[in-house]
Amino acid sequence: MARLRFGNKILTLALSSVVCYTMAACGTGKSERMLPKPDAVKPPEQAARWDWGKPFTLNALSNTPREIPDLDNRFWTKVQDLFKVKLQAEFVPLDDYETRLRLVLSSGSLPEVLVVNTLDDGVFTKAVKQGMFWELGELAGDWSDFPNLAKYIPEEVWKYTSIDGKRYVIPRVRPLLDGGLHWRPDLFRALGLPEPATLDDYIGGLKQIVDAYPERQYVGLHFEESFFGAFGGFEPVYNGEGGLVHKYFTDAYTDFVAWYRSVYAMGLMSKEFAVLKGSDKEYMFRSDKALTFQKNMYHSYTYDQDLKKLDPHYEAGVITYLNGPDGHTGEFGVGYTGGFVISREVPKEKALRILHMYNQAVSSEVTEQLLHGFQGIHYRVVGGERVPTELAQKEISNAVMQIFPNALDPWQKVINTAAPKEWNDRMKETARTLYGAEHAIDPFRVIRSETWLKEWPKIQDEYIAMRTAAIMGVISMDDYREYVRKQREQPQFRKAFLEFAESYELMFQ
Repeated sequence: MARLRFGNKILTLALSSVVCYTMAACGTGKSERMLPKPDAVKPPEQAARWDWGKPFTLNALSNTPREIPDLDNRFWTKVQDLFKVKLQAEFVPLDDYETRLRLVLSSGSLPEVLVVNTLDDGVFTKAVKQGMFWELGELAGDWSDFPNLAKYIPEEVWKYTSIDGKRYVIPRVRPLLDGGLHWRPDLFRALGLPEPATLDDYIGGLKQIVDAYPERQYVGLHFEESFFGAFGGFEPVYNGEGGLVHKYFTDAYTDFVAWYRSVYAMGLMSKEFAVLKGSDKEYMFRSDKALTFQKNMYHSYTYDQDLKKLDPHYEAGVITYLNGPDGHTGEFGVGYTGGFVISREVPKEKALRILHMYNQAVSSEVTEQLLHGFQGIHYRVVGGERVPTELAQKEISNAVMQIFPNALDPWQKVINTAAPKEWNDRMKETARTLYGAEHAIDPFRVIRSETWLKEWPKIQDEYIAMRTAAIMGVISMDDYREYVRKQREQPQFRKAFLEFAESYELMFQ
């Protein structure tokens, strides 16, 4: 069992969910189809003037990690029929979304609903404080008219996503079992190397593979922030004033940078590592150009299929964590990934209708449809098991989870709806191994400082340039340490550290 550092309540909930799903499968001989029925949904009384049976249009801005979905295909048509909504949605590639979002927020001309991937953004928090979005308490009251939002979104997640103690964001609930290290077990086996358990074993194996296949010019790994956990990165560090020092300015992060300096010197990284986008790194892995990629576990099935198109002997796998000098590389979720906000320009009656749609979406029954599609079209039930059709792989993607909230499903980021049951069962067993690691999350994914949001952008590019120069050997580690020390002592950042400490107490104590 994992020893907890942060997020105890969410981990307990997720573990309980895994146990419940497992017991249901064992007791019935079926897969995860024993799901609770959604609570009865009734239209809010205060919106009596709205015609709840009438379809409505929704103008939305969202992102997509993969291809832009076809809203006219059978899956999306049935989803829109389910909610009685006509989506007028703009899906922006994930790598470009933050830039697009900031432009929209700065323009003041907002879509009716938009997705925010992180609350740790000064432009977004400024828009909230300027009253650009509906405060949900003003719409929902005591939440009695929205029972699913109250029931299926954990209270801890509502707390993490609150701003100045108020709710503006409908969270996108996500499970703890989420990200994994995608690797190439076939290449390790070809050289007689076992599956690595430590960071040193993994790096040593990558070096042997790169040297063994010089003609392929493999990139061993990219700059992965999650590896920071292997260096004790998620332990809170306080200064003499009681401020919680941001991770970038800690000695542990400097050790992390020094380690990447050694990895770069081994020839395992691309010279362009600092400017590679997520989509670039993903393409490199799935096209046999890189040996490592960090992303949600369920993508492994797609990567494996892509690699086998190049060579039937190629294989993609997932490592949940590697032990390092003072921690591990495992990446636990924090219970949510951003969420949805409703523009204040939307009339209250329509804002309530949108909230009612979200309340419908987060029921377990509807979440199952959003994740797996519709029976007879996207899957068949054979022997009590859900068997996906070819259409499922073509029409269903995680884009639907970028535009609708969902109930907590502990396997959401583990199983692939297009994969056969055998593959999903194996991936579940792999994912469970993460619970054998110490549970640690990056607190800076949750805690906030208004001063940091204001001051950090002023030096962010400069800091990244210094970090990159240190990794590439352009400057010495002593030069990097001195730069970090000076920034750590700046009065504006010392003020931010005190705000971080206050937020930490609020979020985690």
